[in-house]
Amino acid sequence: MLTGGQCVVFMLVFLIELTLAWGLFALLYTLLLQYETFFRANRAYLLATMVLGLVLPFANELLPNLVKTSPVLPVFTLPTFTVGSQDTAQWTWLDGLRLIYGFGAGIAFIRLLWGLVRLGRMAARGHREVFSDGFSVIRSAETMAPFSFFKWIFVPENYTENIDNQHLMLAHERAHARGWHSCDVLFAELLCTVFWFHPLAHWYRRSLRTVHEYLADADAVRHTNLKQYGLLLIRQAQPGVSLAFANHFFQSPLKQRLIMLTKKTSATTRALKYALTIPVLTVLLLLGQQTSAAAQGKSKEVHEVSDVDQAPEFEGGEEALYKFLGHNISYPAQARKEKAEGMVVIQFVINEDGKVTNVEKLSKGREDLQAEAIRVVKTMPNWKPGKKDGKAVACSYTLPIKFKLE
Repeated sequence: MLTGGQCVVFMLVFLIELTLAWGLFALLYTLLLQYETFFRANRAYLLATMVLGLVLPFANELLPNLVKTSPVLPVFTLPTFTVGSQDTAQWTWLDGLRLIYGFGAGIAFIRLLWGLVRLGRMAARGHREVFSDGFSVIRSAETMAPFSFFKWIFVPENYTENIDNQHLMLAHERAHARGWHSCDVLFAELLCTVFWFHPLAHWYRRSLRTVHEYLADADAVRHTNLKQYGLLLIRQAQPGVSLAFANHFFQSPLKQRLIMLTKKTSATTRALKYALTIPVLTVLLLLGQQTSAAAQGKSKEVHEVSDVDQAPEFEGGEEALYKFLGHNISYPAQARKEKAEGMVVIQFVINEDGKVTNVEKLSKGREDLQAEAIRVVKTMPNWKPGKKDGKAVACSYTLPIKFKLE
């Protein structure tokens, strides 16, 4: 269970690595891939790199860590600190961040949910015609332009295009359905709901939808000549129902779609550009190893000694340390409600620079009590580092914290 300072550090490192991964993949796509006619490969690239960006921050946990060591550190055990029930939770800036994030994610989720409700309502109210291949054409007064969602194809109630153009529109939307493009779009929408604040999440959604249109256009144009299809797109381009996760037939960017329709097929050798993903991925993995090591505050030099000349010291001494703990540790509300008590033993390392690192629990028991103890220890200010032969060294501390109701 991650809370407080521990959660902030984890999320900060995660977002840095996520942004770096998505940013490099997006740069590679924008500079070298987006104007190639390998539409299926581009779709696979966008989907794969979206997922890779989410997974890479955890690669250090899944892959062998080449820099992992098991140093022996001098250990100092502090007197037991008792947390009484009089402590109360206080509002912090972390609570403010959670509130802002929750508000944004809530709005994004409501928007997505409302869109799905509108789709269901349009499908229920419209006049439906079911074809033998499983597709349904739904005529609705609530839309001004054709669009699709899985095998539902929505068209205006009084759609006036001639038969040939209607067949082109249906071919386009069938291409979306056969390619399961709506699955991609829903995944991108969910990603934008979770990462509503991240511009690259919205870039991925927009780029993926554009590739979907290229794929559907390429399929539909096989049923007619290029000029007729292009004129249909130009003549019928207009705003339709605002559903972010639907595949719209007359969707922007219209100019770019026309350019890609007339673009000469890319030479097969140009597909070698996708191989550049490998060195980018390698760089990201190496950077992830370095970032993880920095986040954990690994010591450059560990002294394997049974004691030190001078132990680390909290600024102000032991009295100041217990004052800090008393002001910052709060008795978890659920534990207080259940009248739960217990001892939590936390071990942490004071590095050569005095930073508190490698915080972990040594005891077993209630997760909320242990999480609260870990949270506060991680927020400790820098200590005066321990010294051995006149040099600062890393030292390990054990802190027993007793949660007791009075």
